[in-house]
Amino acid sequence: MEKDVRIKSVQQIDGEKTSILGTNTPDTRLLKKTPIICVILAVVFFAWQCHEMQETSLRFLDKDGVEHTLSLPLKDKKRLFCFMRILFAEDNFAYTLLGSKPVSWGCYKNLLPFDDWSMFYDTLKTYHSTLRAGWKTWLKYRHLFPAATLWAENSESHPGWISILLVNEERFNQVVNNHKKDFQELLNREIVDGFQLLKEAKNRPLMSGILKRHQVLMGIVLGYGRDNSWKFLKGIETKHPLECVWDETNERIPGVVQTRLSSNDIEACLFLDSCPSFAGDPYSEESIALKADYLLTKDKVVNYYKGKDFLEATLSLLAGFRPSTQP
Repeated sequence: MEKDVRIKSVQQIDGEKTSILGTNTPDTRLLKKTPIICVILAVVFFAWQCHEMQETSLRFLDKDGVEHTLSLPLKDKKRLFCFMRILFAEDNFAYTLLGSKPVSWGCYKNLLPFDDWSMFYDTLKTYHSTLRAGWKTWLKYRHLFPAATLWAENSESHPGWISILLVNEERFNQVVNNHKKDFQELLNREIVDGFQLLKEAKNRPLMSGILKRHQVLMGIVLGYGRDNSWKFLKGIETKHPLECVWDETNERIPGVVQTRLSSNDIEACLFLDSCPSFAGDPYSEESIALKADYLLTKDKVVNYYKGKDFLEATLSLLAGFRPSTQP
């Protein structure tokens, strides 16, 4: 009798195990659904990729005003737009092509070499990733814009940092010749003219190599003024840094440029962000003249882009097109 009870108990337990194993627990249901989820995700990803590779077109004008059409994938168009937005709307690259600013300079950091976790995290942020992707995309189409003096160079002293430079060659030559004594003394060699330095920059980085990252020389070619550049260097050495020549508060003061205010609107970026911001004596004749010049250029930039497709207008500038009449 006792044996029969034990046998039944074992059978009951086995039956319960079978029943438990046979039920659809949440884990087993998820396993069954996983292939379906993967298929759906794959289809969505494939559809997205097809959309990104869809051909689109851009129109731009060359230096003679002749219109050209550029066919490219939608993904490349988006990357070029974001890339040019940072350089020409949020930075001041347009002032080199539409104004007197000799050089415009932007930088981004590659993921390698690894410095530390903090820097690595910064390289993943939108600014660096947008410039990295944008520059790689620009390289695909750069041959169509031979007039553009836009190039990238590695830093000799800061591995992993890439400089993007846009140069107005005539203006660069002019400021070097105007301050040739500074260039010769600080570089400790004979300088023929600015064109000589640009020719040397084909084999060495302009900023970190040719100009040795000297604060005065970089300030001069970036259009911040010779006296301001020397005062900036002195401020660093004495640990009394100069302030910005513009008012950077959020108050709207008539006649004062407000810089570095974030905005999603291209026209607002051009009006508020693009004007060159630099340190110096705001009341010196040099700073007053520079601010007056940049204010005039700001009007030219804003008026040039008004009513135009931003990317197409920017590509036209890089192709050598210049508006015949500018306010």
